[in-house]
Amino acid sequence: MFISSSATHRSIIMVKTFGLLTALLVIGLGSPLTAQQPAPPNAVADSMGQTRALLQKWSETEKMIAAERNEWEQGKALLEGRISLVQQSIEDMKKKITEAEAKLADAKKNADEVEKEKQQIREASDALLTAAPELEKGVLAVIARVPDSVREKVKPLADRIPKTEVEAKGKQAAERVQSVLGVLNELNKSNLEIASLLEIHDIGNGKKAEVKTIYVGLGQGYFVNAAGDIAGIGTPGTDGWVWKTDPSIAKKMIEVLDVMKKTISPKLVELPATLD
Repeated sequence: MFISSSATHRSIIMVKTFGLLTALLVIGLGSPLTAQQPAPPNAVADSMGQTRALLQKWSETEKMIAAERNEWEQGKALLEGRISLVQQSIEDMKKKITEAEAKLADAKKNADEVEKEKQQIREASDALLTAAPELEKGVLAVIARVPDSVREKVKPLADRIPKTEVEAKGKQAAERVQSVLGVLNELNKSNLEIASLLEIHDIGNGKKAEVKTIYVGLGQGYFVNAAGDIAGIGTPGTDGWVWKTDPSIAKKMIEVLDVMKKTISPKLVELPATLD
């Protein structure tokens, strides 16, 4: 701050603080004075009072400017902090949007794959429904040609196979095919086994007797009576098994039964077979 005096006025010219220019009004402090005419005491006192008042106003103004500058700096820092938080939130939101879009794309891809699989299942189901009647017919025909013991074993599954279109109505393709496959599985296991059973057979001359029957798989059967003098051969037919007596194999059948009972050492026994 600079204060200058002249013969005509006392003035406060300029005040510049922290890059801000504060101008104080130029205030006349008295009439022109000469060296020969000193100012009256009252005039000097008034001039000094005005100067002090101006200095006080200037000091208060500087304080106000400093307070406002401080408040502005605090406000600026607060705004910058909020802006930074908003920008961070925007970046986080963009990241989440990108992740969501990626997940949505994956979900859409998965949905397309699921729909494709559903279409394939529908097509397979339609194909099975088309093929089911022939499969069921074929399996029922096979069941009619198997030994009674095997037929009883697969009966629970065979009963689930529809015999007419009315029974087939409303059944799902999977259910129908499952029944067919279940029967075929049991038949396949029986076809790999040699079973020995007690049965009643026609032994000729209109007589029936209890005999020991051996089934080799599902395609060949033999029987022999307890006395070992009557035997026979059986093969599956359209309406059940067809049996024919053949006493010539009776002795060999006794050997087979002894081997199966492990009363003699294993040995090769030749028996006639009919291939159908």
